[in-house]
Amino acid sequence: MEPTTNESTYHINLGHQEVDRLIEELEKLYDETPAEWLAVEPVAKMMYLELGYEDKAEFEDALNGTFEQFLGALPNVELEMNEKGFAQFKFKPEPPQEEWKPKKFSVRITDTTQLWNVCLKSPHARVEIPELEFEFGVDRRRRIDTIYNYVASAVFNLATHVEVANLSEDHKEKTIECLSSLNALLDVAEPWTWVVHDPSGLSEFTNMKDVVVEDLE
Repeated sequence: MEPTTNESTYHINLGHQEVDRLIEELEKLYDETPAEWLAVEPVAKMMYLELGYEDKAEFEDALNGTFEQFLGALPNVELEMNEKGFAQFKFKPEPPQEEWKPKKFSVRITDTTQLWNVCLKSPHARVEIPELEFEFGVDRRRRIDTIYNYVASAVFNLATHVEVANLSEDHKEKTIECLSSLNALLDVAEPWTWVVHDPSGLSEFTNMKDVVVEDLE
């Protein structure tokens, strides 16, 4: 059985919350199904009905492509063609803790196209942007999203915090400065670095071309 191909130009174009919602429903469906491999087309129909899309066309418009392309952009999903020529997929199993291999993943961002690379951050990993001394801490949950959405959601969360929290003027000023600096990263006016520190080594990227991987053992 041959693996399916995914157009290199495809990138996930959904916002952070919608990506989270879709992946959560997809993983829930997979966990509730005894089969190892699931057919892409029937699952696509179940997903767009479950998520409230009117039809397949509206769903694919939101995905910026086909459901198969979306699956192909997820680092923890394997795609292949079955004997009948239909696409099927499965989630890669997570290895036990005794098989963990600590790793550091670094991506030097020099172009906006790199922001569409999908990063799977394991529940055990933290992400650092050293140029800003900014960190996404260990939150004990797996997250799969584009680098763009990671940064954009951090900007949104900080902006919300400034609006609703009772901050001192000094704290408020520093927070606004931080969110402004984060927002500027999305324009990639200057190179910056996305660094994933993962004691489990389970984090992944859809496109490993620009990723420098260091073993920490």
